Amino acid sequence: MKKLKTETSKQFIIALLIIVSPFLVYIHDSGLFDGMKGFSGFSSLRVGVWVVSLFILMLFAFIGWFYEAKHKKYRFALLAPIFMITFQLAIYLFDARANTTNDFSSKTIVYFVFVICLVLAYFLGTRKREN
Repeated sequence: MKKLKTETSKQFIIALLIIVSPFLVYIHDSGLFDGMKGFSGFSSLRVGVWVVSLFILMLFAFIGWFYEAKHKKYRFALLAPIFMITFQLAIYLFDARANTTNDFSSKTIVYFVFVICLVLAYFLGTRKREN
């Protein structure tokens, strides 16, 4: 009985997140942020909130896809966009946009190293499972 209650609560929270998450991109229209100075190089707080909410929404979508892609061969590849969106979101939230970690070359190198490690780990793990 307790397991059923816990599972129902988990499903309710997931359903609530799915229903509420599309509204994230409309928070900036609420008027709460009008005239406020921006952060992380954004012209206003309203623009910053809009961009960050879009990244959060994309992150939810990819995490949901990753969760639903159990036993699919492409599941490992979903970690790449999850990593990159999280990386960019962290840059915005920690106000590091003017930092060198936000340069195109730095992000590209970090991303490609991560993807290469991810692909190698997947295919080496697949080969070990087949033997």
